[in-house]
Parts: sequence; structure tokens; C-alpha cells
Amino acid sequence: MLQTLKERNFALLWTGGLISLIGNWILVAAMPFHIYQVTNSALATSAWLMAYIAPGVILGSVAGVFVDRWDRKRTMVITSFMQAAIILVLLFAQTPETLWLVYAVAIVESSLSQFFSPAENALLPSLVGEDQLLAANSLNSMNDNLARLIGPAIGGTLLGLVGLTSVVLLDAISYVLAGSLILLVNAPKEITTPTPTAASSEGAGWSNVWRDWVAGLKLVRHRRILSSLFIVVGVALFADAIISAILVVFVQDTMGLGSVEFGWMMTARGIGGIIGGLLAAQLGRKLSAGQLISAGLAISGVIIFVAISFPTLNVVLPAMLLVGIPGIIAFVTIQTLLQQETEDAYRGRIFGAFGTTITLLMLVGSGLGGVLTDLLGGTALMSGAAIVYIFAGILAAALLIKPTQKMMTTA
Repeated sequence: MLQTLKERNFALLWTGGLISLIGNWILVAAMPFHIYQVTNSALATSAWLMAYIAPGVILGSVAGVFVDRWDRKRTMVITSFMQAAIILVLLFAQTPETLWLVYAVAIVESSLSQFFSPAENALLPSLVGEDQLLAANSLNSMNDNLARLIGPAIGGTLLGLVGLTSVVLLDAISYVLAGSLILLVNAPKEITTPTPTAASSEGAGWSNVWRDWVAGLKLVRHRRILSSLFIVVGVALFADAIISAILVVFVQDTMGLGSVEFGWMMTARGIGGIIGGLLAAQLGRKLSAGQLISAGLAISGVIIFVAISFPTLNVVLPAMLLVGIPGIIAFVTIQTLLQQETEDAYRGRIFGAFGTTITLLMLVGSGLGGVLTDLLGGTALMSGAAIVYIFAGILAAALLIKPTQKMMTTA
């Protein structure tokens, strides 16, 4: 993997992503506690997550179409600078009367990210060789977990000791630095701006955008591995959304802890994710993608269930570390499999459609988490979500193991 980091363009993309994600995790760790402290409402807290998720349902697939038409590097740079600007609005959202700004910023910032993520995933395979793709995705997953290691601890501590202003400023600075580094990526124009497909070359009107979007969905429907990935990840992230929506309530009300301890938990999960990222490339040489995805999701569900059953810091903290290992192995494998099964001209659309599908299920999961917590209790609801996680692993075994074993045989 270190050899992959020696590739200048990938190293710039990777470093920019790391800085941006650290800033994002600083905010993600702090904002739910800020909202819960202001409102004392689980529904208001989960509504922030829903506001952040919702744009993916509307824009995800359509953004992917434009990513396949636009200069991907330029898309990422402009998006980063615009996100920095919109995040600063949160400086004026520190009282109950101005709390509505929190939700408005979440919607706008998330809308911008719908263009960034498919652009990054579509550009990545062009910056490294195919033999380095799994290693590159492993390094990208380590990005998220290094950020999870650093960001939440900073965010929780700053919120508790200094206040929301410091959190917002750090997040905005991270977007500026990320955009500046990506601007230095030196990729040939034919890579950053893919050649239009036959459908899109007939004109620039919305009818061609619609045709490109439909073409991406047809590709998913006709390729078994792609459609299976959509189903499996959708189920897993539906469960994950429920857990994420009420985790702050669980930590504060059930465990009796605060934002600092919550930051430690996110950091522990980041450490586990780094370990998982290091193991993913090695395990990918010995096991099929289907086996890695199935085992990763099922084991994650079991660990989550155990942690919820024994809600003490001595149990939950190491469990958060452990759950990061199989979870990231599964995620890295999913990313790599999606890239391998999709031609370059379609990658933006496929990742856009992928984002829309999982976002819709996450939106439903977040809504259910906020509404049902008061009815069923946080512990019971999170335990049910952990069982759904395990089911996603079983589903992956049924749908993906045989097809991906054949891929290893023919490779």
C-alpha cells in the first residue's frame, strides 16, 4: 500500500480527503450533542441526520450523470470551496431560535457532497493501476478511519470546553485545505473529463441527462453483482442509520455519558477501521469479495449486539474498536467491486445511483430511529438494528459468494 501512496496524484487526493474528513468528523461528533443539549429531543437530533441524508435521495443519481459529463477534478475542487462557505453559516445557529439554520446547512452541504463523492470514486481508478485499486481503496478507507480517530475526539472536546464556534471554523478550514490540494492533482484532461457516451453526445439538453441516468440504472439491473451489492448494502445501511440516529441518546441516557466519551468511542472505531483497512488488501488475495463482505457485515452485527447488551464504557469502548475492523473490510471490498464491475464512462452514474439507493434506506432508518425510540426504547431498537446487520451478512453470502468466487477463478 505504501507504493500506492508514492503516486503523486493519488497522494494529493488522499491527503486532501483526509483533511476534509477530519473536519467533517469534528462536526459530526459535536453537532448531535449540540442539538440534543438545545432541544432535549431525540426526534430533533435524528432530524439533523435526516436533513443530511435527504439530498442524496433527490440528487444522488442525477449528480452522477453530471459527474460523467464534467471535469471530475474541477467538480471536487469547486464543491470543497462551496462547502467551506456554507459551513460558516453555523456560526449563527447557537440558540434555540436559530436552530433551523442547522438543518438548512445540513441540506445544502449534503447536496454539494452528492457531486464530490461520485467524482472521487470515478476518478480514483484512473489515478492508479488496476493492480493497485484494492490497495488504493484500502488507503481511502483508512482516510475515513484516521479522520474518525482524530476528528470526534477533537469535536467532542472542543464542544464541551470551548463551544460550537471552534468546531465550525475548523470544519470550514478543512474544506479549503482539501480543495487546494486536489487542485494540484495533475491528471490528463481525457481522464478528468470522460468522453461522452453515444447518448450524451447527441446534445446537452435534459433529455440526454435523463437517457444517461436511465442507462446507468439499466446497467445495475442487468448485472447481477451490481444489483446484489445495491440490495446488501441497502439493508446494512438501513440498520446503520437507525443506530446512528439514536446513538447519542443511547450514550447520554442509557450509559449516562457525554460528548467527550462519545468522541472516544468514535476514535476507538477509527482505530479499528485503520486495522481493517490494513487487513483488507491482504485478505483480498485469499478470499473472494463475497466472503469478505458477508463475514464483515455479520461479524459487525454480532459485535454491535454485544455492546448494546452490556452498556458500560468498559464494554462499549473496545467493542467500537473491534466493530471497525470487519466493517471497513466489507466497505473496502464493496467499493472495489463496484469499480471493477463498472466501465469508466458509467462510474459516476453507478456511484450516484448507489448513493441514492442507500441514502433512501438510511433516510427511512433515521426517521424510524427518531420516532420509535420513545415507543420501544433505545436499547431494544438498537438491538433490532444489530440483528438486521447480521441478516445483511447472510444475504451477502447468498447473493455474492458464488459469483465472486468465479471472478477469482477466471482472473
